[in-house]
Amino acid sequence: MRMAKINPKDDTILLLIAIFILSASLGTCYGREGKHWRHSEACQFKKGQGHRGGHRHHCQHHNRLSPKVNGDGYTVPQDTMTSLAGSSGRTTTFNVLDYGAKGDGHADDTKAFEAAWAAACQVAASTLVVPSGSVFMVKPISFSGPNCKPGIVFQLDGKIIAPTSSQAWGSGLLQWIEFTKLTKIKIKGKGTIDGQGSVWWNDSATVYPTDELDSVSSTAQNSTISSTDMISTNLSKMPSTKPTALRFYGSSDVAVNGITIQNSPQTHLKFDSCTDVQVFGVTISSPGDSPNTDGIHLQNSQNVLIYSTDIACGDDCVSIQTGCSNVYIHNVNCGPGHGISIGGLGKDNTKACVSNVTIRDTIITGTLTGVRIKTWQGGSGSVQDIMFSNIQ
Repeated sequence: MRMAKINPKDDTILLLIAIFILSASLGTCYGREGKHWRHSEACQFKKGQGHRGGHRHHCQHHNRLSPKVNGDGYTVPQDTMTSLAGSSGRTTTFNVLDYGAKGDGHADDTKAFEAAWAAACQVAASTLVVPSGSVFMVKPISFSGPNCKPGIVFQLDGKIIAPTSSQAWGSGLLQWIEFTKLTKIKIKGKGTIDGQGSVWWNDSATVYPTDELDSVSSTAQNSTISSTDMISTNLSKMPSTKPTALRFYGSSDVAVNGITIQNSPQTHLKFDSCTDVQVFGVTISSPGDSPNTDGIHLQNSQNVLIYSTDIACGDDCVSIQTGCSNVYIHNVNCGPGHGISIGGLGKDNTKACVSNVTIRDTIITGTLTGVRIKTWQGGSGSVQDIMFSNIQ
């Protein structure tokens, strides 16, 4: 068979055709690549679409670069917005149950409260939650600054109870729950702080050991238990120093709202060296014969507002001591108790000053006295700008 002879011109034509076809093919490829990029770019305005594989990668990449215009007209890259959201999205709520608290009324939950506070302390405007439906037994504890961020809320909706064994109190403490050197600290909620004070009140030897000894000597001389043995037995139960249930010290912008404080071993609520204090909607309750159980005790504190509060106790409903000024109390129900008192001032020949106190629109029922100013012989100082108005 005779083969056709190939003309060199034909080879050249075929080569040119091949190059043209290849160029067209490459152009189409780049066109598709460009189209794919534009699709990825468009996807940044369609968050939430389920792209897969390489499409998803490109979509996420361009989403991070897409700008967002704030209300002030300033354009912030999306990656910056994501970073800001991450920082502000840090949790601000710290539930004591998440830190190991049992809330069964028997287990010692002190360490859980300490851990939750340590975490909340590092976050401004955080909330420490004591949830409802649980009873937390907490030993003496201090929620302290001054390195804590401001604006912490102690959300109390459950119940906190004090231990009733003497081992928890050592040789005696002045307070059970304490908040110190804080700014903008608020305790609020529908919960209860229960000091379980009856174990302290009933042990009268720890309050007045000399009186108890005299009483035992005069009425039970023939008892098989000597008076000295009885004093020793009582003192082994609870220490002679009784704690305040809830104390604030060296703090500013303090608010206590809505909670109940009951059965404190001694004073229920104390503010010492605090400024800008508000107490409202609070219920304080202990029996009228519970010894030395003041409702609210103020000392060296200024700018204090107490209102819409019910106080029943075994001593002064409100006690205003030296160093207090600008105290305004209204719409308070007091009783049982010893009334509302300024003082006693000047004990042990000291100088005491109280000024600008207003107590008005208050109902006092079943109390030892009404409103009064108490001073000690030998003391000095001044009490000025006092107004008692509409006391029933």
